[in-house]
Amino acid sequence: MGTSNQKTVLSRIVTTISIILLIRLGNYIPVPKVDQQYLVNILNTTPILRNFYTSEDLVLGVFTLGILPNINASIMMQLLVSVIPSLEKLQKEEGESGRREIIKYTRYLSLFWAIVESISIALALRPILFLWNFSVCCQITLALATGSMIVMWLSEIITEEGIGNGSSVVITLNILSNLPSTIKTVFNSGNLTSVSIGLLSFTILIIGIIYVQEAVRIIPLISAKQLFAQQNQTSNQAMNTSYLPLKINQGGVMPVIFASTVLTFLTVFVNYLLGLQFLSAITVNLTTRNILYGAANFGLILAFSLFYSNLILNPKELATNLNKMAVSVPGVRPGNQTKEYLQQTLKRLSLLGALFLATIVAIPNIRSSTGFGVTSLLILVGVTVDTSRQIQTLLITESYNND
Repeated sequence: MGTSNQKTVLSRIVTTISIILLIRLGNYIPVPKVDQQYLVNILNTTPILRNFYTSEDLVLGVFTLGILPNINASIMMQLLVSVIPSLEKLQKEEGESGRREIIKYTRYLSLFWAIVESISIALALRPILFLWNFSVCCQITLALATGSMIVMWLSEIITEEGIGNGSSVVITLNILSNLPSTIKTVFNSGNLTSVSIGLLSFTILIIGIIYVQEAVRIIPLISAKQLFAQQNQTSNQAMNTSYLPLKINQGGVMPVIFASTVLTFLTVFVNYLLGLQFLSAITVNLTTRNILYGAANFGLILAFSLFYSNLILNPKELATNLNKMAVSVPGVRPGNQTKEYLQQTLKRLSLLGALFLATIVAIPNIRSSTGFGVTSLLILVGVTVDTSRQIQTLLITESYNND
């Protein structure tokens, strides 16, 4: 391997680390008009803030929203592409120019989501801040929305010039930023049995996540040429040379992230309704709230996983492409039969993956025993695997270029 290869990979790593440090710095720039220390003391009384706080000493930084608005916008754009024919045509038939247009629309949606989430946080601060008014609301909204757009831009630089997917790297950064305090909390508990159970749960959960995330169903494929060769008994090994790998969990962690976002704002909305005068008589105890939250989370993850899987891999398009390449599944007729076979296979795989995601996220007390939420573990494992693959690919590609 040549020196230029190492330099190229090294420069990507340096770019990624530099941007990560810049984003961490932005997290510690406080939002104007907010008493951070006072906000820390009442953090547990404001549900929406618990999902965005930066650290134990700083609740709201300029980059607090992070990449979340862009992720929501990306998922929404994929949903819109699937239901709006003009957008679907733009994505499939316009090539690179169409892809750029979709990216542009996604950025507009990201700005919309950033403004909505910023306003939600500003409104959540209304009963807390002594000097809250329309001007303060606008300043908080502007600071948070602008910070989110800067983070989106930096994440795109990571994707193009650095290592890994920018959005995933930023999310992983936010998770790992709490790692030192998490480790300290777990080991300071003083209960050796609890720590041992937590580590065992952590290990088993990671193994399970890796297994499901990497598991695939292998569907053998045969071309017209291979079929002719087999019929003439000139090749018996051709049948095993081509296959179609279908992942059990097509959507990855995206359905979990989207469900978590929806639940966050649903929680705020419900709390707001319960605070209205004509609904103030309604009381819901903590146990009932936890059950309702868990059931809603389970249902949303299940629904988003199934829907997202169909967006990523369309059986009809897949069957059409196989037919155009004169490739078929052994024992299945090309055309409608292949489409129906792929639909049934994908439904079973998607349901299995969706049930896995929804079930492990719904496991109670998993955070208290491991120090990490299941969503965080899913993201960490997925990003680690994808990033290691990209580094290997870059090293192999550059090695070939240098030879």
